[in-house]
Amino acid sequence: MKKRFYLFLPIYFGFFAVLGAYEVVHPPFSTDSTRIGNYEIKIETTPPVPEVAKNTQIHFLVLDQNGNPVDNFRIGIQIYYNDVLQSSFLPADHNLGRYDLDYTFSESGNHVIRVDLYDLKNGQILSHAFNVGVLNVYMNMFTYLVIAGVSGATGIVLSIILYQKKFKLKR
Repeated sequence: MKKRFYLFLPIYFGFFAVLGAYEVVHPPFSTDSTRIGNYEIKIETTPPVPEVAKNTQIHFLVLDQNGNPVDNFRIGIQIYYNDVLQSSFLPADHNLGRYDLDYTFSESGNHVIRVDLYDLKNGQILSHAFNVGVLNVYMNMFTYLVIAGVSGATGIVLSIILYQKKFKLKR
């Protein structure tokens, strides 16, 4: 084999580096937004994929119809699992368009977070349900998959090098 094939190795290893960085920077699972009434509600979690029995921060961002954070809003939250209410947070006033909630999920699977936004201008209650997936061992599994991919590539490279040396010794 010629050395030009080694040029593909940085691409292969770079794939795993980019995948890991993308996973941290752009959460794939628990990010969602919806427009209800004259408002847009965005939800995301930290960590990007909530795990069972670990603290999770649920971030709510409330924007007006122009995309600006709402100065003052009232929001109530209920968290359901298998259509059973797990937790309820009474409506409370929040400022600067943001509300962060600390929560620990006790079961893996799909959780429904129902948001009740109280429109302070006309007294309406605007509701929407968001789905949040919770896993048992996501970060461990993701880490193991990346390690397995890098190990596989390393094994392939070592095999190629050993094969080339063995082939040269026979000549």
